[in-house]
Amino acid sequence: MLPWERARNWHDEHTTEPFESLLAWHMAHGLVFNTPQVFLLAHEVHYSPDTNSMTYDLPPNAWFVELAASVGHANPVREFLRVATRPQEWAIWHRRNSFQPHAYPWAKLARRVGLGGTTSVSSVAERGIA
Repeated sequence: MLPWERARNWHDEHTTEPFESLLAWHMAHGLVFNTPQVFLLAHEVHYSPDTNSMTYDLPPNAWFVELAASVGHANPVREFLRVATRPQEWAIWHRRNSFQPHAYPWAKLARRVGLGGTTSVSSVAERGIA
């Protein structure tokens, strides 16, 4: 099964929104990344660490990975950080069927997955990662 099929199956089991609607929204307003090893949907939000909440009312400071799946040894977190159109202060996602946001500082997460302390698009391009 391909990663996008795994993601669609999980989405269909846990929500009532059609997968195609979520995909179309991200194609218009966010990031869609699909390879034979990794699939993910993400978009920019404003994250408030004080309340652990996300909003669209303020300028974005975070990426929210709404749906991701992988096969084999692919690391969807690393791939997301590698292909995001611009780094933000935070990377956020829900873990293990929880709908509670889990936020991680972008630079710390980049170091953890072997991308160094990448914190800007220019440093990503200079390292040949983009």
